[in-house]
Amino acid sequence: MLKIDQYAYINGLKHVHPAEKVAFAFVFLLFTIITKNKSIACLTFFIMSISVVFAAKIPLSQYIKLLLLPSMFLLTSMMTIVISVTSINSNVNPLWQIEIGSWSIYTSLANLKQAFDLGTTVIGSISCLYFLILTTSINQILWVLKQLKLPILFIELVGMTYRFIFVLLDKMHEIFLAQSSRLGYQNYKDWISSVAQLIVSLFIKSSQSAKELQTAIESRGGEEGLYDIEIGIAINRSRCAGILVVVVGLFTISILTR
Repeated sequence: MLKIDQYAYINGLKHVHPAEKVAFAFVFLLFTIITKNKSIACLTFFIMSISVVFAAKIPLSQYIKLLLLPSMFLLTSMMTIVISVTSINSNVNPLWQIEIGSWSIYTSLANLKQAFDLGTTVIGSISCLYFLILTTSINQILWVLKQLKLPILFIELVGMTYRFIFVLLDKMHEIFLAQSSRLGYQNYKDWISSVAQLIVSLFIKSSQSAKELQTAIESRGGEEGLYDIEIGIAINRSRCAGILVVVVGLFTISILTR
């Protein structure tokens, strides 16, 4: 998480206007989700990965590591689709099957196609989100949300949630170091006890931090916004025209590959 936030501030696209990066990512994301087109999903993943590694200059090894975590959840979901269970008398055309009593565990061509469609759509969508969070800082994202005229309450909740993630990570690291220095994780029993204490301590500290923030807001009258952000980056018309070309191209691909 800390590494992701660091890349958001030092990447090769940090000087690109945040509205352009948000528009670029969400154009591909919306087309990937709405059309559920394999060609568009694969194209989205390829373009986003190229943009992250070569344009934003994010190390390829780090990008692959970031993709591994959601990929593990995706694989487990795909396995539940690929493998089906039915009664032996059911009319199916399996590519592979095992019969256990009156039940049959099988895989069919339709299952594989459905799993592949799901996998391409999800991995394409994930690459869009990674492009956005690796190239756009939270301040820039909040600025875009503000320009979209979203409710101030929603914008401040997004900002505070993001802030408290780092507060909790920092507190967790401090507590973990203190427990480790007292050999709190030397065996399974101590490990369970230490983890339970860590969770309780995090809950208490997060409550205290929330109360302190609430007190700070109330001391200012609670009327001013917490995030008053200005962006000094100019919009590039050429990149905006390129995004329009992307929209036309994706729309054409979705029509031709139906």
